[in-house]
Amino acid sequence: MCPFDQFVSNLRNTFPEERVHTDELLVKAYSVDGSPFEPRAKAVVDVASPEDLQELLRLSREHKVSVTFRGAGTGVSGQTIAEEVTVRFVGPHWKRIDVLDNGDRVRAGCCVVGGDVNEALKPYGRFMTSDPSSVGSAFIGGMAATNAAGLSCVVARNIYHMMTDLHFTLMDGATVDTADPQSVAAFRKSHKAMLDELLGLRERILNNEEMDAKVRRKFSIRNTAGYSLNAFTDYDDPVEILQHLIIGSEGTLAFIHDITLRTAPLETLRSTALVGFDSLDTAIEGVLQLEANCPMYAVEFLNSVSLGCLMELEEFPEGLRGLGSDACALLLETTAVDEAQLTERVNKVTELLTPLKPALPVKFETDPAVCEHLWNLRRALFPILAGTRAPEEYAYSEDYCVPIKNLPQACNSFVEILNKHGFTKSGVHGHALHGNIHFSIPLQLNNPTEVGKVAMVIDEVADVVLSLGGALKAEHGTGRAVAPFVRREWGDDLYKVMQDLKKAIDPDGLLNPNVILNDNPNCHLENLKYAGPVDRAIDTCVDCGFCEYVCPSGEVGLSSRQRIYTLRAIAGLIQAGETEKAERWQKKFDEKGRDTCATDGLCSKRCPLGLDIAGYMRKLRHQAATERTHKVAGKICSNFAFAQRAASTMLNVASAAHKLMGHNLARGTGKLTKSMMGMQMPDLREVNLRGGSPLPLPGRALGRDKVVYFPSCAVRSMGYTNDESHHNRPLMEVTVRVLEKAKFDVVLPHKTNDLCCGKAFETKGLFEEADLKASELNKALLEATENGKYPVLCETSPCLARMKKTLDERLVLMEPVEFVLQYLADRLRFNQVPRKVALHATCSMREMGLVEKFREVAEKCVTDVVIPEKIFCCGFSGDKGFTHPELNASALKTLAHQIRDCSEGYSTSRTCEVGLTLHGKKPYRNILYLIDECTSGM
Repeated sequence: MCPFDQFVSNLRNTFPEERVHTDELLVKAYSVDGSPFEPRAKAVVDVASPEDLQELLRLSREHKVSVTFRGAGTGVSGQTIAEEVTVRFVGPHWKRIDVLDNGDRVRAGCCVVGGDVNEALKPYGRFMTSDPSSVGSAFIGGMAATNAAGLSCVVARNIYHMMTDLHFTLMDGATVDTADPQSVAAFRKSHKAMLDELLGLRERILNNEEMDAKVRRKFSIRNTAGYSLNAFTDYDDPVEILQHLIIGSEGTLAFIHDITLRTAPLETLRSTALVGFDSLDTAIEGVLQLEANCPMYAVEFLNSVSLGCLMELEEFPEGLRGLGSDACALLLETTAVDEAQLTERVNKVTELLTPLKPALPVKFETDPAVCEHLWNLRRALFPILAGTRAPEEYAYSEDYCVPIKNLPQACNSFVEILNKHGFTKSGVHGHALHGNIHFSIPLQLNNPTEVGKVAMVIDEVADVVLSLGGALKAEHGTGRAVAPFVRREWGDDLYKVMQDLKKAIDPDGLLNPNVILNDNPNCHLENLKYAGPVDRAIDTCVDCGFCEYVCPSGEVGLSSRQRIYTLRAIAGLIQAGETEKAERWQKKFDEKGRDTCATDGLCSKRCPLGLDIAGYMRKLRHQAATERTHKVAGKICSNFAFAQRAASTMLNVASAAHKLMGHNLARGTGKLTKSMMGMQMPDLREVNLRGGSPLPLPGRALGRDKVVYFPSCAVRSMGYTNDESHHNRPLMEVTVRVLEKAKFDVVLPHKTNDLCCGKAFETKGLFEEADLKASELNKALLEATENGKYPVLCETSPCLARMKKTLDERLVLMEPVEFVLQYLADRLRFNQVPRKVALHATCSMREMGLVEKFREVAEKCVTDVVIPEKIFCCGFSGDKGFTHPELNASALKTLAHQIRDCSEGYSTSRTCEVGLTLHGKKPYRNILYLIDECTSGM
C-alpha cells in the first residue's frame, strides 16, 4: 500500500466515515475555489475540533502527506486548490465571535464570515477595517491568510496592522494563543531554536541596507506578493514576528484558529459623488489632493475603457458621456459621525476638485438610495465584463499596486499592453487612494495560444509595475498566479529569506506546498480549469463562491458553485473523450447536485451575475423526468381534489398510528417509509402534523369590502394535530376569522379543492403540469375577483411568489405580511403581549424583500421577536424534508440553540413549519395565528 493510501486508511480509522471524502468528483468539487486553477487534491477531510486537527497533522507528518487549509474559497489566485489533502473546517467550534472591550476589539474564529463580524460590531458603533469585495462570503481565516484589504482599507488598517493576537497551530502540532501569556511562555521554551532562526533572518535583513530599505518601501503600499517580510523590520520579539508572518502566508506556515483585531468607529452618515474628468492625469491629481487633505471612505477610478462599458447602461449619467479617449471618472464617498462633519468634508472635497475643471460640477448625494445607485454603476462593471464573455472564456482577473503618483503611467501602460495583445475591451479600474489597479481579461483557458498571449501580458505588466516601484499583488494574495514572479519582485537575497523562513517553520514542506514559493516558472499557466459551454444559463459563472453563504445543501451535497463546476468538469471529460468517467460523474452529480438542490433561488440574489442556478436545476429535473413521471403527474393534475383528499387521509391515518405507537416507535418507522415510499416520515405528533380540514364556510356576505382567499393545497392537505387549543384550530378557519374580524366579506374561488399554483410541480421540473395548474388558478381567481377588482390573499408565501410570476397582472396578489400591513393594520386593534417568539422568513419572503416587514407585523403582536441568524432556506423545499431529511437537518442545525428562549415560532409556509418544528424543538405555525390571537375588531 502506498503512503497516501495508508494515510487515508488511517484517517478512516480515526475520523467518522462521512468526514473523509475520496470520491474523485466530490474531492474536486469540494476543493474548487475562485481561481482559474483546476483542483488537484486527492482527498478532503472535514475537521470539527482542535483534537481532530492535531490527529490530522500527526498522520500528515507520519506519512509525509501535504495538507491545505480551506476557507470559503473566494480567492482568485489559486491559494487553496491543494496538492494532496484539502482540509475543511466544519461545526460551531470554528465560528465563534467574541466582541471585546466594548467593541474596540473583536475575536473571530477562522470560519466566521467577515460580514458577520461587522454585524456583531454594529451595536457598538464599530466595524472591521478589512473590507474585500468578498467580505460577505469570505472567512476570517482566509482573509487573514491573504491579508485581505478592499475598498477603503488603508495599509495602516489592514489585518496585519489591526491584529492584536493570534491563535495558531504549526505543522509540528504546537499550538499558541498569543493572548495567553502561559501559552506564549511555553512556546518560547519549546521552540527556542525556531524563534532564534527567525531572529537570525531578521538580522540578515537589518544588516543589509538594501534589503532593509526594500522591505520598508514595498510594504508602505499594498503588497501581498510573497511573505510579510515587514514583520522582520516592524518587530524585534520573535513571537510577534511569527504571528505577523502568518498573516498573508496563505496557510503555508500555520493554521489560524482565531484572530483578534482592533476595530474602527463606524461613521454612519455618507455622501457619494461620481465625478468625470477629461484625462486620467487630471483625475489622479485630484486623488493626490484628496489623500493629503480630506478623509475619504473610498475613491474608485474608472478609465475610459471601463467607462465605455458602463455607458451601455441606461442609468449612466448623460453628462459623463463623450468625455474622450483619455477620460477618467472618480466615484467618491466620504463618511462622518454627524451632519456638520459630513458637510465640512463634502465642502472640502468640492473645494479641492473644482479647480481641476471636472466634466460636471461636483455634486454629492446623501439619499441612501441615490448613493447605492451610484455604487451600483461601479458594481455593474464586473458583471458587464464577465457576463458578456463567450462560454469558452474565463474572467481572468489581476490586481497590482503602484505609488499613487505613478498611477497614470501604470494605467496608460496597462491599456497599451492589453491593446497590443488584442484585449481591447479590458479597461482598468481600482482603488485610487491605494494605487490599486485591477483588470479582467476574457481568457480561453483551454486555448494554448490565448493562454500564451495572457502570459505575455502578465510578464510585460510585471515589468511596468516593478519599474514604477509597485507590487505584483495588491490584495488578492500570491497563490499560484504570482508565485513564479515572487523572486523577480523581491530579488535573490530576499527570496532566499522566504525559502529559509518556510524551511524553519515547515521543514518538510507539508503545509500548502507550491503556494507563494514555486520554482516552476509556468505554474500560473498550467493545470487550468475546463472552460467550455454547458448551458447559457450558467456559462458565465466565475466560481466566486458568493452564493455558498446561503446555500442549504453545501454540507450534505453540492453547493451552488460546486454544481456548476461539476457540470463544466463533466463537459470537459466528454470533450476529452472520457465518456465512461463522464457518465460516472454524471450519476454522482444527479445524486449530490441535481436532486439535493432546494431550488430556493436565494443564491441568485448573492451572485454578482444574477445566475438562476435553482432554475437551472429545475430544468435538469425537467429533462430527467420520464414519460411515466409525466403520466402520473398528469393524473394528479386531472384529479387534484381526489389526490389532495388522499394525501390528507394518509396523514390522518399516520398521525393516529403514531399516537398509538408512541414517540420512539413512531420515529423508528421513518426508515421503513423511506425504503418503501422514498419518504422518511418523522413522528407526526412531534412535528404537529396531521391531515387537512374541510374548506371553511365564510359568513354571510354583508356588502362589505371583499377579499378573495385562496388557501394553498399544502394548507388544505396538511393540518395541525388534533388539539382543542386555540393555536391548532385549522388555519383556513383562522384566516377567515381574521378577515371577517377586519370587516371583509370573504370569497373562496370556485372549486378551490381542484386548484393549485403549480409550485409543487415546478420544483420537480414538471413545467407543463405546473403551467396547467397555474392556468386553471388564473381563470378561477379572475372570476372570483371580477378581473382583479378585489385583492387575493394566499397564506403561503412560496405559492404566492409563484402566483405573482405566472398569473394575470390584473390580480392583486398578497401573502400574509403584505396583506396585514396594507389591508389589516387600520382595520384591527393590535394588542401587544409580553412574549418572545421566533420568525422564519421563507425563501420567497426574502426574494420579495419582506423580512423586515415580517418583523414589523410580529412586533405589533409581541414584545420580543427573534429572527435566527444565518438561517436562510430551511431546506424543507416542498417535500425534500421527507425525501432528503438530511438537507432540512443541515440547514436548521443551529436553530434550536438560537430560539431556546422563545415560546413558539411563526412562518408563512406549512411545509417549512414541519421542519422548523422538528429541528427548532418549538411549535411553528402560520403568522395568521398570532394575528388572530393579538387583534380585535375596531
